[in-house]
Amino acid sequence: MAQKRIMIFIEGEGGGGKPAARKYNDGEFRKSWKLFLQPLADLAQQKGIAFFQCIPGRGGMSTADTFANPMPKDKGALRILIVDSEAPINELGKPWNELKKPPPVWADDGSCYLMVQCLETWLLADVGSLVAYYSKHGRCFNENKMKAWNDLEAMPRKMLQEALEQATVRCPRPYAHADGNMLIAVVERDKLKNLPSVARLFRGLEEKINEYANM
Repeated sequence: MAQKRIMIFIEGEGGGGKPAARKYNDGEFRKSWKLFLQPLADLAQQKGIAFFQCIPGRGGMSTADTFANPMPKDKGALRILIVDSEAPINELGKPWNELKKPPPVWADDGSCYLMVQCLETWLLADVGSLVAYYSKHGRCFNENKMKAWNDLEAMPRKMLQEALEQATVRCPRPYAHADGNMLIAVVERDKLKNLPSVARLFRGLEEKINEYANM
């Protein structure tokens, strides 16, 4: 029997530019997301599944296409897709309907998870950790730019991204969207689980891993 494998395809940008820079940033992307998802990687390890890989995508549709078209060597792997919703949603548990994209024949709603409405939504669920991270460069983070939104997942993507950019404009490296995939390792996952989309991710993947381990 082939060794079981878990492959998590995540929308984002590990990095661009020269090949060496892209390789480095893709590596940082993988490490950061693996750290954020560590309890799930640990569960997989306990179930005898040693291969748990976080794979950087580019745009959402490109990531979805890569997810949907496994290489022959990856046949039988548990494949999971994580992408931005980029808009408000109606049913969190029906991600393919929200994406207006049919799933591959082997996938179901438990194979896809939405960052509602974007990765910045998740990061802003723990502003304290962002302040601590950027404070390593002096007190450059402007917390006044962070608003006390009651429902982060209802806030437009552009508003949240601009809020982070403005809050860090005086920092040596102001926030850019690609940075979010590194900052996911900085924020506290337990705080993020207050967001329905993050809670669904951890709950749903735990179920998927248990099912896959028993196949």
